[in-house]
Amino acid sequence: MAKPVKETIQKIASECQESGATKWEAMKILKELEQYPGTEQQKRKKALEILEEINPEAAKTFASFERLRVFTSREKREAFDRGNIIKSLLKETSVSRAVAEKIGGEVEDKIKDLKINYLNTHLIREMVNVKLLEYGHEPIYIEYARLGLPVFEVKKKLTEGNFENNEIMKEYNWMHAIPKEARELHFDSAIHIFAPEDFSTKIFSYSAFFEGTKEDLATEAKKNDSFLTYPTTLSAFNYSITSKKNITGKKNSDEIKSATKIFSLLEKRQIEVALFSDFEWEKFNSKKKQAIETAEILLNNKSNIFSTAISIDSKFDLKNLKKIPEKTPIINNTKERAMIFPLGVKTGTYNGILQTTAINLEKIGEMGNWKETAFFEKLEEITETIKELCEQKITLLEKHKIPKTMIEKSANAVCLSSIYYASKILKESAPEKIAEQIISNISKQGFVVTQCPDEITEKKFGAIEDRLEREEMLFAMNQKQRKIYGAIYSVKTQKEAEDKIEYVPAVEINPEANIS
Repeated sequence: MAKPVKETIQKIASECQESGATKWEAMKILKELEQYPGTEQQKRKKALEILEEINPEAAKTFASFERLRVFTSREKREAFDRGNIIKSLLKETSVSRAVAEKIGGEVEDKIKDLKINYLNTHLIREMVNVKLLEYGHEPIYIEYARLGLPVFEVKKKLTEGNFENNEIMKEYNWMHAIPKEARELHFDSAIHIFAPEDFSTKIFSYSAFFEGTKEDLATEAKKNDSFLTYPTTLSAFNYSITSKKNITGKKNSDEIKSATKIFSLLEKRQIEVALFSDFEWEKFNSKKKQAIETAEILLNNKSNIFSTAISIDSKFDLKNLKKIPEKTPIINNTKERAMIFPLGVKTGTYNGILQTTAINLEKIGEMGNWKETAFFEKLEEITETIKELCEQKITLLEKHKIPKTMIEKSANAVCLSSIYYASKILKESAPEKIAEQIISNISKQGFVVTQCPDEITEKKFGAIEDRLEREEMLFAMNQKQRKIYGAIYSVKTQKEAEDKIEYVPAVEINPEANIS
């Protein structure tokens, strides 16, 4: 899951030696760290304490190294290494190794003299460029220069309307919009802030029900899309399509094909087909039969324009369909509204998600040395930081031309990574009790709480856990937490889907799933 412990402590010991510690002193530190539990950050702190006792001068140098943490383009916070400057210059320019090494050393010395809160690769590149000019290497400076916009120009463009350069907006938001504490947690892989490029200008996702012709639906969707990171999810789309026409059979199929062609001009999006009449489309109850036929056609649509989910308010609704395609989410609306959203399923009456942030529960466990009290204290601290992050986003969004109703009808979401892994370590005999408390504590802060998709957990946090074991634990939770936690459970058949959907927010049929 995380970086191997042996590799981490060897790296720390090596840095101690580079700071002036003798080989024997570095070995002593390595051996003590092998017996010391905790995160990499805690081990580094321990190494500094040991160095201060056995070699105070080396400790001062090591401490200065520790202050040099770089926010990289990979969205990680790593120790400064002047070797990266040298490699970059040699790779991107025709400068000699001697000049590259000289500049790398001088930039490192300068950085050590400065107290920089947000040392990133762009700032380091600017400092290298100054050195290139100082030494008369203007042609090489031109090769190495970074193209971008001044902050003043970015702010000006934002006041005039949405600015769509993702890379520039991402860096602008890291520097000027996202609070320092949240930024550091993100770069340290304790949390993941989704879509940082849109933090100050867009809502993460939104679901809406539209009425009208297929052309009207596409126009309304496109209008909404301009305010969102992900294209608008179309609620009860089968009722939307049938709202203005009474057609069945081949004419209905042709109408769907025509609508698909129109929507192919826009971005791929999620749609919901509802097998019941309620909420915004309740007034179209008389068209339920046609809407179910339309749902069947949409579910069997071979185009990749739509990603479709089924919404029901009774398990018996599923009997209206001849066949449910594999891996199609089935969303349970029996007692409260639940909706598909880009990262899975969300429960509650909110149409939109303003900001989505993932929490790396494994990392939190490591921070608290896997002590239950320390774990929940750290979770509370991080949840509070995320809350401040979301409040900042609302303040920024209100300055833009985003419809006020969209903001008011949206909540913030927290996705949980490694919930089974963390819960099992904290209480092996009853991990579901830990999971219940985690979900309860976060939801009480006003967040929609969902499962972080496995592919994102692996990519962003390097963590993998068994889906079957996780689902078994989640299903063992009390009914309240099980219903509010946005997880999609695997089933093998439609019959199993009908049996299980009453008790969980969502299921999907996956015959290949390893389900006992």
